[in-house]
Amino acid sequence: MKKDNLTTEQWLKFIGLDKLQTFQDYFSKNFGGSMCFYDIQGKPLTVCSRESLFCLAVQKDNLKRCQETAAAAIASLPETPTRISACPFGVTCIYCTVFFNDHPIAYAYYGGITTPDSRIPEALRLKYSLPVLTREQIEDLAKLLDSALKLLNVDYSAFTPFKSAAATNLPYNLRDERISNREWEIVELLCRGMTNKQIAASLFISETTVKTHVSNILAKLDLHDRMQIIVRYYGKFDRANQSETDTPHA
Repeated sequence: MKKDNLTTEQWLKFIGLDKLQTFQDYFSKNFGGSMCFYDIQGKPLTVCSRESLFCLAVQKDNLKRCQETAAAAIASLPETPTRISACPFGVTCIYCTVFFNDHPIAYAYYGGITTPDSRIPEALRLKYSLPVLTREQIEDLAKLLDSALKLLNVDYSAFTPFKSAAATNLPYNLRDERISNREWEIVELLCRGMTNKQIAASLFISETTVKTHVSNILAKLDLHDRMQIIVRYYGKFDRANQSETDTPHA
């Protein structure tokens, strides 16, 4: 079954941008390199930690070449979730895909490091405080970063704050087996007066997915617009919930 996917903005809201930034800052501080998170399109999501002075100096006259090198490495993601790449100037970079709900949502960049056999002269390494790691150490660092980021790959549906009234709570004459549990959630939120954007935020899905669900609901119920859905079900969920609350328990 295809899973609903979050937008990058919803993902950041869910996990907490401040927590992502804190993780990045500590990781960079402890291992000496520069680090940043980007969305799949390459837009920065966090403020770069310990930005490499060497890279900044090189980019003054070679920005296009640096961008092309990074783009080539990123193009292999997420097919190759973790990639170690050395740029033409001798800087080594690690790229890790970030998955959420088994869907690529962002990627982490860790760079500004070099190896003992790189083309960067010792004098420049010292001048720009470039961390020097063996290839084995870099591979271990990539594995550590990948393992840490896998902790973010969770099934967000288990944490959805909105809990819909069970469809079985509806009066028998209003139930429709053609409507899935997710679609019942959409129906209930429509009846609460929510817009597609509000529904998407509440259920941690995209607006496009909400529109698709609404279209499917209309087709299954042989209705023409969302107002007809609201007219049919408005207030029914509240009464079903109230009835369940008022029922005495043994």
